[in-house]
Amino acid sequence: MVTLQPRGSVVNLSVLGLIAAGMIAGTAAAQPVPIIEGSSHRELQEKFCAANPNIEHVLIGPATLFVDSQQIICDNGPYKLYRIVNAQDTDDFDYFLDPPFYAHGKRLGCDGKAGRSMRTVALNCRPL
Repeated sequence: MVTLQPRGSVVNLSVLGLIAAGMIAGTAAAQPVPIIEGSSHRELQEKFCAANPNIEHVLIGPATLFVDSQQIICDNGPYKLYRIVNAQDTDDFDYFLDPPFYAHGKRLGCDGKAGRSMRTVALNCRPL
């Protein structure tokens, strides 16, 4: 059973969709997807860099962290946080947390989509 406790008054529906999709997939129902949640750049960096790069994660954080193309610096290199306007749906942003290309071994690559007015976003992170 998954219990969600929303931060503030907004529940991110994309998180619920990701969790539901994981439960339907079968194998994910046996083991829940870990959630990386950070409310600041420092907290997100600490938790993201400590995450297991060999399994999928859901990353939840404020949309403002993706505005100025910041970086998260982990031991295996810098990850780039950014967002772009979705070309097919200009009311949405596509959010990314891109790993360093030169890193050796497994690393996480994250992406997601949310409405332009969303304050909290969720990204699906997968091993690369």
